[in-house]
Amino acid sequence: MRSWTGAGRALPVWLLAMLAASAAEPAFADATFFAGSAASPGRATLGAALGLALEPVGVEFEYGGAPADPAAGTAALRTGLFNLLVGAPARGGRRVQVYASVGVGAYRERLEEHARTGLAASAGGGVHVRLAGPFRLRLDYRLFALRGALGSRPRRAYAGLGVAF
Repeated sequence: MRSWTGAGRALPVWLLAMLAASAAEPAFADATFFAGSAASPGRATLGAALGLALEPVGVEFEYGGAPADPAAGTAALRTGLFNLLVGAPARGGRRVQVYASVGVGAYRERLEEHARTGLAASAGGGVHVRLAGPFRLRLDYRLFALRGALGSRPRRAYAGLGVAF
């Protein structure tokens, strides 16, 4: 009887990885530029995301920000998050793909002399809508948890234009 120690353990892991790769859809990358509204209180937000999808699961890095509103006592907010996206595969020529997202990363807020950097988490979802060729419309809603931040939990709704490559 053979022992599953040392190099012998690599064979079942390798076989499992090959089986999973053969069953997966082809991977694609996309870049999205977005604009929207950061609720609580409402103000403009801009950002970009770069992702890799291996349907139905994908990963992305997203950077976004909203300016300060000193009159409302709202700090400028910048976030950088690594997100996991899980969505219905866009098979059979479907134009719309629904997805859910969770992410972790960091935030930076600044209001006058106050500045803080901390841990950030997000959860949300949205849809990708195929337009023409590699172009897609993205509609997204996120809730954020910012450890140690001023004020309440921020929310963001946005629309973006993405290109798959």
